Amino acid sequence: MKASTARMIINPTYPVKMEGYHEKRFTLFQKDANGNDIDPMRTAYGARDDLVLDTVYLETSEGNGLVVHIPDIVMIEQWLGDKIKKALADKFDMDESQFLISCSHTHASPLVSYGMHGDLHPDEAYHDYLIEKMIENTAYCLETKKDVSLTLDNHKTEGYYCSRKGEGYEYFDRIWELLCKDEDGFGVVKMLNLGCHPTVLDNKNMLVSNDFFGVMRRYLQSVDGVPVVISNGEAGDISTRMTKKAGDWAETIRIGEGVGGQVENPTAPVAIEFTDMKVTEVPYTVDYVPAEDDYLTSKKAELEAKLESLDPESHEALLIKACFLVDVNEKLEEERIHYDMSSFIYDFGSLRIVSFPGEIDTQLAKQLRTADDKPTFVIAYSNGFYFYAVNKEEYGINHESFNSRFPYGGADEFVDKIVAAYI
Repeated sequence: MKASTARMIINPTYPVKMEGYHEKRFTLFQKDANGNDIDPMRTAYGARDDLVLDTVYLETSEGNGLVVHIPDIVMIEQWLGDKIKKALADKFDMDESQFLISCSHTHASPLVSYGMHGDLHPDEAYHDYLIEKMIENTAYCLETKKDVSLTLDNHKTEGYYCSRKGEGYEYFDRIWELLCKDEDGFGVVKMLNLGCHPTVLDNKNMLVSNDFFGVMRRYLQSVDGVPVVISNGEAGDISTRMTKKAGDWAETIRIGEGVGGQVENPTAPVAIEFTDMKVTEVPYTVDYVPAEDDYLTSKKAELEAKLESLDPESHEALLIKACFLVDVNEKLEEERIHYDMSSFIYDFGSLRIVSFPGEIDTQLAKQLRTADDKPTFVIAYSNGFYFYAVNKEEYGINHESFNSRFPYGGADEFVDKIVAAYI
C-alpha cells in the first residue's frame, strides 16, 4: 500500500465576493448602525487565515489509486467537478473515477458558484487557478508516494456541535481517522471524516477563512507533526449553531481546538489493508414538474394559511415570508427541475468511501454508514452540489427541506440505490 499528501495555499485575489451567507435570510434580523437592512453579499479584502487545497493519494497493493482533493471553498458544482476530473485524467492518464473532488464547505470563502446568486458570477480565473493547483498537488503526490501501513480509529466528539434541531437530537458524533505511516513509523497523512457545518464565523465576518476546520487541522498537526486532512460528511443538519457562544475568531479557536483535543489521542486503532479498489458509480436523476408536485402545492397552501394566523411582525411570520415561502415559490416558478447526479463508491475491502453530491442529513448518511459492518467514510459536497438531501420523516418540517431540490422521498430513493450497490 502507498500513500502521499500535498497542501497548497489557494487564497483568491482581493477584493472578492464571499459565498455562504449570501441570502437575505441570514441578515433578516440584523440592521446596520443607521437602522438599514444589511447587504447579505459580503466582500472580503483579505484573509483571516490561509485557504488551502488538501490532496490525499491512496494506492492499494494491486496498484489502484484514488486521489481526493479538498479545497477550502463552499461547494463544487458538477460542471466544475467534471471539468476538474477530465483535466486531471487527461494530464495523468488515469480514469476520471479515480478523482474525488470535494470541499470543506467553509462559508468564509470566495464566490465559486453560478447557481446561487442570479446575475452575480464568480471569477473564472479562480476556477482555473484551482485546477492548476490540483494538477500540481496530484503530480507531487504521485511522485512522492510511499509504502505505508494503515490504522483505522474512531473518536467520539461532544459539546462543540450538534443537530440543528437541538442538543437532545441524534447527530453523527463520531470522527473516523485513517492514519498512514511510512516504514519508519512516521505519519504520512491523517485523514479524518466527520459531519459538521464548519461555520463558527458568522455572516458579519468579512475575512476569508477556513473557519474551525483550519484551527482543528493546525492544532492536531502541532501535536505530532502529521498532516491532517478533513473530509466532511453529514453536515446537512449538523452545525455549531446551538453550541457556539459567539461568531468571532476567539470562538472559532475554542471550538477548533476543543474538537481537536477529542481526537488527538488514540482510542482503539485497528490495522487494516487496502488490497484492491472497486469503484462503483451510482447515477440518479431528479426530474419533476414543480407545479404538478402535490407536496409543493400543499406546502405552499399550508405556509400561507399559517402566515395568516400569525402576527405579521413575529419572528415566525418573518421566517415564513422571507425564507420558507421564498424557497417553495422559487421551485414552483420553475417549469421543470432536472438534475443528473452520481454517487461514487470506493471499496477498499477493509474500508469504504462514499461520495455524495450535496448536503446530506444525519438519518440518510446513517443508512450509508451502517448498512453493514464495513467502516464507511461519507464524503459529501463531492463532484456536485444539489442542495439538501432530507429524509422523508423530516421533509417539510425542517428548513433544509424547503431549500431541497429533491422531491419528497427522492433523497431516500437515491440513498437506497447507493446502499443496494454495496453488494
